[in-house]
Amino acid sequence: MQIGLSLSLTAQLRLSTSAYVVSGFEPALVFDFKNSYYRKGEESTVFASAITHARASSATMINSSGTLVTVGNNVPRTGHHIYNGSAWVNEGILHESEPRTNQMLYSDDLTRTAWTGQANSGTVTAGSPFGTYQTISPSANGGNLGPAQKYQIGKSITSGSTYVGWALVKYSAGSGWFVVNMYDTGKANEQAYFDLQNGVVGSKEALIIDHGMVDYGDGWWLCWASSNAASGSGGVSYEMPNGDGVQSCSAADVILIAGSQFEQGSTPSSYIPTLGASVTRAAETLTIPAANMPYDSTNMSIQMDGRMTFTDTDAYALVQLHWWQLDTNNRILKALDGFGTDTGKPVSTMTALGVASYSGGAADHYSPGISVPFNYADRYGSTFLNSALEGTALTAKTTPTSLPDLSSTDLNLGRKFMGTIGQFRVWDEDITDAGIVEAST
Repeated sequence: MQIGLSLSLTAQLRLSTSAYVVSGFEPALVFDFKNSYYRKGEESTVFASAITHARASSATMINSSGTLVTVGNNVPRTGHHIYNGSAWVNEGILHESEPRTNQMLYSDDLTRTAWTGQANSGTVTAGSPFGTYQTISPSANGGNLGPAQKYQIGKSITSGSTYVGWALVKYSAGSGWFVVNMYDTGKANEQAYFDLQNGVVGSKEALIIDHGMVDYGDGWWLCWASSNAASGSGGVSYEMPNGDGVQSCSAADVILIAGSQFEQGSTPSSYIPTLGASVTRAAETLTIPAANMPYDSTNMSIQMDGRMTFTDTDAYALVQLHWWQLDTNNRILKALDGFGTDTGKPVSTMTALGVASYSGGAADHYSPGISVPFNYADRYGSTFLNSALEGTALTAKTTPTSLPDLSSTDLNLGRKFMGTIGQFRVWDEDITDAGIVEAST
């Protein structure tokens, strides 16, 4: 009797002190990418035993010092940091499901012959988040006659596809204005303006789809712009105007530039350094083997948080957060829709034996952008489906009649996802509406 009581008290103590318990329910699976804690089957484990990560290339990430580091093939980018305006914060694992190619031939050295244009380039110097930087300033041919330029053009592009050009830059002297010009032989130049001195996004030409600034601390800004290709040849030009929408520069203007990228995609991805040739970063996958996934035939609960980068491309499932699918007739999914009037609608889907049920948030619950924070928790049951978003529960659906049998099915985490994942938890029980509210807060 005493032994039984002792075990019961020990279990209760373990339950009450667990950082991952929700409303008294302890998750059977925990991936805390921020704190490097992994658990499966209610036992602690390590990343490699908990989840399968794959990427057939090296990749870059930002460490706790705000400095770019490179990891090798198939090495997960855990401990990736994002600047929050005052400090570098660990956001968990950087995960990019899209392969990307930087077409710049020399991404961080503007003195190379691949770079042309009316601007002077200084020597490569250490001291930026990407390791080195150079100065660019107007040359005698630039002066006040037009914007000082540095560009690489003649890249192979696909008509109708979206491309992003960006550079990591910092104000040094003069007006402080910077331009990303998306060059395309099939249409007029497309300029986006940025005030580096004050950290303010300026105007853009009509053909620029979107543009923005990402804070890298100490006055460094990643300035980006996107546009659709109209021909088979294009590129990007970096310019130094003397104001917003101004087509001239001042001899006093000086800007520091640490790295540049020209890639096919709707938003900027992590930096891909190049040295004489274009470089591709392969797509990443995160797979949870079925053997590690808890499963109950009646009730399941799932929570996930992080930061996602996306644009509204007028498509269903433009972001796919967790994807647990045996076939199209049996699956549990969490996605973000942007079709029609939806711009960032989170949708939970449960399909069992071909019968689908849905739980969706507002059409604009998430706004398209860079590193958009999210936190959701879902309850999946044989008679219900419900979701909570950032601590607010939706109205439960009572249409389901069964739970899909996914006991032998792997789960894909971040199946279509660009951003960071902080935490992922799974319960093989119903944690209740109160639980999903707590879990997503």
